[in-house]
Amino acid sequence: MQDGGMRTSPLYHHHVRQGAQIKEVDGWGIPHSFRSLLEEHKTARSACAVFDISSLAKFHVSGNGATGWLEQKLQQSLADVRDGACVPMELPNETGGRLVRVTLLRESAGSFFLIASAGSEGAVFEYLKKLRPTSGIEVRNETMELCGMALIGPQSEDVLQRVLQGNTELPQKMRFTCFYLQGQQLMLGRLGLHGEREEEKAYEFFCSAVEGIRWYKEFIAAGAQPCGLATRECLRLERDCAEFDHCPAQ
Repeated sequence: MQDGGMRTSPLYHHHVRQGAQIKEVDGWGIPHSFRSLLEEHKTARSACAVFDISSLAKFHVSGNGATGWLEQKLQQSLADVRDGACVPMELPNETGGRLVRVTLLRESAGSFFLIASAGSEGAVFEYLKKLRPTSGIEVRNETMELCGMALIGPQSEDVLQRVLQGNTELPQKMRFTCFYLQGQQLMLGRLGLHGEREEEKAYEFFCSAVEGIRWYKEFIAAGAQPCGLATRECLRLERDCAEFDHCPAQ
């Protein structure tokens, strides 16, 4: 979606109606805050904060030989990465330098999901397309097709349990699960990239863009409170995760 030249998430107009202060970041209109920073920070530390992370760059790599091709491109072995595992990696550029940090999620030997920062979407997609084989490997940019939300705080598990009603087991740290609920394919992960303590559990939830507002409202109805970019920045600095520029608490 576009609004005044900015790209927007499927939740954008809902944010505006709820009084969010919008800030343009990397070409995206992102909620900067809904309430005071102190109120939102307390929510993330004592209850459950929900953040719109739809602007994260999201890619799907699939096909026969996908594992070997990614090992070559990432210059890192994937032999120990099992189905359902999340691994932070660096995507090198063509000269051997670092292009961007990514999180690699393995669905199967021939199917992977990659997450990177919003500002890196174009560079990462062009890099992957340019260096992929002419056949056998498909690289899809799913940034606009998927809506993402991060739930952070000690009550995040309770909120998820109320909404998902036990239809999937909540993943452990650095794990994710894909499942179907009410005819929809959903993804839930616990990437754990920001040095979380046990009481600071953070989950990432992805669904189709068209269903994003429905799930967002369900999380809020179950007790989550909307929070914005200012709080994510505060959490990132607090946990010293500046290196992980795509982690939920940035």
